[in-house]
Amino acid sequence: MYVPILKARKGEFRAIAELAAPLAPLVMPVFEVVPTANGPGKDLWSFSLKVADSVPEGLLIAVDTHRLAVPLSGIHSPLDYVAHDLAAFGVPMLPVVHLTDPPAQLAVAAHAARLHLGRALVRLTGDPPEGPILAPGLPPEQCDLLLDMASVLSDRDLTRTEPLVRKYLAWAHRRPWRSITVAAGAMPAILPRHTPAEIPRWDLALWHRIEDPDVQYGDYGIAHPQTTNPRWRPSPNLRYTGDTTWQIHRSPDLDMYHLCRAVISSGTWPGPDFSWGDAEIAARAAGQPGPGNATNWRAWGTSHHLAHVVHQLTQL
Repeated sequence: MYVPILKARKGEFRAIAELAAPLAPLVMPVFEVVPTANGPGKDLWSFSLKVADSVPEGLLIAVDTHRLAVPLSGIHSPLDYVAHDLAAFGVPMLPVVHLTDPPAQLAVAAHAARLHLGRALVRLTGDPPEGPILAPGLPPEQCDLLLDMASVLSDRDLTRTEPLVRKYLAWAHRRPWRSITVAAGAMPAILPRHTPAEIPRWDLALWHRIEDPDVQYGDYGIAHPQTTNPRWRPSPNLRYTGDTTWQIHRSPDLDMYHLCRAVISSGTWPGPDFSWGDAEIAARAAGQPGPGNATNWRAWGTSHHLAHVVHQLTQL
């Protein structure tokens, strides 16, 4: 199982909506609900609608609402709202919990789990506790564990992070989790100015170093782990996933048609049938009108990335 951590934005949802049916059982996206100026109420309803419209049959998602403020009073928390909305839409989900959550939030997660599959995803972002974990109704055997190592952007980061992962895995293997995933993000917040350029997939290198057949692979797709909100319109760019690196195609002087032609002439392009994103890139390379915008470019790159990672993992 491949576990990508994705921001709940239009580009990522479009890529998920276009995921090929055979890949759906092999991917479990963790969606982070991103706060906007609209406020948590509208953000949550917008998220639920996007999930209902985009998530294909056979794809199980996990939902992390921790970026949204938990109300100081009232009945419902953000996670509770989403769990009820998606249950009404008939879309199964796993609530995401953090081991630092207060008891009230853990109780909400347990209730959300009961509304769906009776399971949850535990996202560990720091040292694990030594004492009792979780809450009544969420024992480890009903939870998938995600060890989130955040940014790994260099060989130095890789060397620093590997012993931490091994420490956390030693703790994790003492408990009967349904599954264990190690995830990290290697895409920098700022792309190289001079392209084409290659960026190492340090997240994948970390997973390979662990060499544990019982540990699943996760990443942050083609995005930086932190949410970025640029104040200007980005230059045309494509983040194209290869086996060990991303190819970055970006230029303020070239339009998207030229960048798409660069991708398909790179020598590593698998063809238009590999993913929906590759078909869209091929169409622009051939001159189809509509160069798209940042949302489209993110969708095309994410679509290819999801297909490439699943293909890569199934070949191991």
